[in-house]
Amino acid sequence: MNHSISLHELREQVVYQLIVLGEEKNHFLDAYFPMHGKDRTHMDQFLSTYTRTVEEQLALTDLEVPAVVLIGSLVRITYLDDQSTDDYTIVYPNDADPEENRISFLSPVGRQLLLKKAGDTLTIATPSGTLQVRIESIRAAAIKDNRGTLD
Repeated sequence: MNHSISLHELREQVVYQLIVLGEEKNHFLDAYFPMHGKDRTHMDQFLSTYTRTVEEQLALTDLEVPAVVLIGSLVRITYLDDQSTDDYTIVYPNDADPEENRISFLSPVGRQLLLKKAGDTLTIATPSGTLQVRIESIRAAAIKDNRGTLD
């Protein structure tokens, strides 16, 4: 199955992210981070950074190959301990399906992959321990059109 999308579709998807994050940011924070505190503040700041990065990506003339992992990216990672690979599509929380390797950008892996570049090596903290991974490639993938909210 071909998960890649056209340049036009990618631009639409990225613009849509800006709209959703702009209109739904407070609703999203209330739904996933209802307690005001460190976690909510961190996510609020991260979403602002993410939004600025998406705006920068839109300014590029060639958005066909995303420079960083965004919501909607198909990311191939290599686990450095055994050199095995996995492909993950980063999606909104309601669109996550671990059996299909569609992970929420809020999941431990998804959150830590966002805004990283191909070639980056990182230590990802998961509930079961830490993983050393390298991002091998980033491709744009079609994500479900979940208009309305992020939750």
